[in-house]
Amino acid sequence: MSGWIGFNTAVSGLLASQRKLYVTNHNIANANTEGYSRQVTTQSATVPHRLPGVGFVGTGTSITSVERVRDSYLDYKYRTENATLGEWEIKRNTLVDIENILKETENEGLSKYVDGFFKSLEDLSKNPSDDSYRVAVREKAIALTNHLNETVTKLYNLEKDLNYQINAQIKKVNDIGSQICNLNEQIYKLELDGKKANDLRDQRDLLVNELSKIVNVQVSEQDGKYTVSIGGASLVEHTNLSKLKVPPRTVTSEITGENLVQVEWENGNKVALKTGELKGLLDVRDGSGINGEYGGVPYYVERLNDFANIFANEINKIHSQGYTAKGTNGINFFYQPVDQNGNEVNITAATIKLDPQILESLDNIAAGESPNNAEDNKNILALLELRESKKFFSQSIHAQGTPEDYIVSIISTLGVDSQYAVRMQKNQELILNNIETRIDSVSSVDVDEEMADMVKFMKTYTASAKMINTLDEMLDITVNRLGLAGR
Repeated sequence: MSGWIGFNTAVSGLLASQRKLYVTNHNIANANTEGYSRQVTTQSATVPHRLPGVGFVGTGTSITSVERVRDSYLDYKYRTENATLGEWEIKRNTLVDIENILKETENEGLSKYVDGFFKSLEDLSKNPSDDSYRVAVREKAIALTNHLNETVTKLYNLEKDLNYQINAQIKKVNDIGSQICNLNEQIYKLELDGKKANDLRDQRDLLVNELSKIVNVQVSEQDGKYTVSIGGASLVEHTNLSKLKVPPRTVTSEITGENLVQVEWENGNKVALKTGELKGLLDVRDGSGINGEYGGVPYYVERLNDFANIFANEINKIHSQGYTAKGTNGINFFYQPVDQNGNEVNITAATIKLDPQILESLDNIAAGESPNNAEDNKNILALLELRESKKFFSQSIHAQGTPEDYIVSIISTLGVDSQYAVRMQKNQELILNNIETRIDSVSSVDVDEEMADMVKFMKTYTASAKMINTLDEMLDITVNRLGLAGR
């Protein structure tokens, strides 16, 4: 009996070493697999056997489980910081896009066109009767209005792009949620016997990590049932999926008139987004910059509209008081739009343009303050005084001062926001890199370490095999050779 115990003990050592080598082999094979967590075996001694008059004799060893090496706290930290990184990446990239659209440099930008317009007026003031200078005024004014039109159109297109991205992210959240549900079902069925489906769990964690950059997620597991929540509401509850609404409900943008998609659950409840790429996209698409809101595309559109409206009104106010070369007055320099009822409406960056009478004839540029005086330049001088007037934008709620001051305030705000977004992104990248380093130190596969384990397990495997050979020889002697002496 004891011989068979020894034989079984050696076999258990052989099988345990073999199982450990399989796990080591699996680790090495997946050393470069994204999201893979190093696996280790849990080994314990089997129940000893009691021999009368001898006591307890060991019966060998067994592999009780194969576990992933994973730290749940680090997973939680990664997902929390990953969402914040996703938000600030979106904001930083969008602000870079806005900077490229405004292009406020020494050689281009709104200030250059404003400067060109006033310089043409200055030249005209010296030669009010010369049509060549009137042409320059008209062309510089057209260049200014075209720049405002094109700039705000690019901002409108940026809003459309952000709207498209939000719609795509909503679909992506639902898709990832569906994949997690499928994995939940597989994992639950495979783990009914108490063993862990480690590779499937890795795939699920990888999906949750991907989701965590889009929205702020929380995960929990109880009795083998896995839940993923967004802002306290369940997206995935074991095998049940609560989708975000697709196609999403839309509302009309007050600034561009576009249909903007909303982020809601299928039951119509609002999604409580605290951070993540989706939150960042909503902030930069909808942020008005008023009452603590983030200053996104609507904020910069509104600033350009405010500039265009006040600039055109102030120029019109002075210009309409002057007299044209034909001796008439009351002509606006910039076109004043009206609604269906004939009421004047605000001029915007998208609608600002020269008055048709200015486009029709250069004579309609009102240079003087008195009729029938071709050399009168007093009205042009009054227009030039506006450039240095600190009260030019006194009606604005955004900024005061001259046109250049107003433009500087827009660019300064953009610069501050952009620098802050860059700083936040870099800080989050450092935090996340630190967490990833800690995760790698715990869960990643070290090939050198696995090679050392392979040598160790191979030696125990060889030793167990040798023990089996030794026991076999002992049994052979006992059974076949004892009692042969003297024959």
